[in-house]
Amino acid sequence: MELLRGSESCQPDIVLIGHIVMEKIHFPDRTIGPVLGSPVAYGSVAAGRMGERVGIVTIIGEDMPDELLQPFRDAQVDMRGVTVRPGDCTTTTQLIYAPSGEKEIQYPQKAPPISFDDIPPAFRSASVFYIATMDHDVPVETIRDLADLDGKVAIDLGGYGGAHSRQHPDAAERRDPKRLRELVSLCDIVRASVEDCGHLLGEEAVATAAGEEAVVRRLVDWGASVGLLTLGARGCVLATADGVVRVPAQDGEVIDTTGAGDSFSTVFLTGYRRSGDAQWAAKLGAAAVIYVIERTGGVHTARMPTRDEVEKKMLISSP
Repeated sequence: MELLRGSESCQPDIVLIGHIVMEKIHFPDRTIGPVLGSPVAYGSVAAGRMGERVGIVTIIGEDMPDELLQPFRDAQVDMRGVTVRPGDCTTTTQLIYAPSGEKEIQYPQKAPPISFDDIPPAFRSASVFYIATMDHDVPVETIRDLADLDGKVAIDLGGYGGAHSRQHPDAAERRDPKRLRELVSLCDIVRASVEDCGHLLGEEAVATAAGEEAVVRRLVDWGASVGLLTLGARGCVLATADGVVRVPAQDGEVIDTTGAGDSFSTVFLTGYRRSGDAQWAAKLGAAAVIYVIERTGGVHTARMPTRDEVEKKMLISSP
């Protein structure tokens, strides 16, 4: 298995950490796969296509087909953090969409959790570490160690009791989310989908526009610099110390929404890292997502736009 190891003199600016997966996607009218999937896979290829220096940290087994790794090579993703462990398996998933659009994720097999020692020393000077797990792939202890480094720590809550997770908080934990508060307090940028928040905080927490805005304010109150709540076709709402703003989604023909939130989040991070402007970065992410949802087939470079394409779409959509 040939991995793209990157150059010792060209360190990644953004490092994504979490399991990549072999995924079958079951739509009401068709099934595709196995394809390359996971937030790390979608996000890293999206960031690479945007011209970022990006690395990934993940664990796979010898059962991972080499051809599924090709999108990383095509997008020039640094794979020095990919650990191939003989005897262990690659995480596999069955992503099942109901006719209503609701989804269920099943995990026939899982790779081992990712420790701080799995992160190459050369990656530890990155500007941004994005914890993008499927199902608790990165333990809280690893996140604590990352928080001690100089780079900003971003996290997707979907893999910590949200929509990606096999288990969700019970009613008592939703009322007093101590573990969630600790997790958020370790991170600078926190993203959740409205579906995630339904599992983590209760559906009533995001049942209204006021509730959505209260949730992102809560993320900032708990210690994040930026709180992001993605709303699918309704765009996103974000909070910083300066207040709360909404950024609408752009119109597009929806063929496959798989990976849209993951791609949005990582493109947001590329824009925020460069500009420090959260609202502008969210518009950048919204423009990138259109390219993703208008195509299908899991993670591949043809679904991901270049920076020039995204910025052109932003200009076209500007009033």
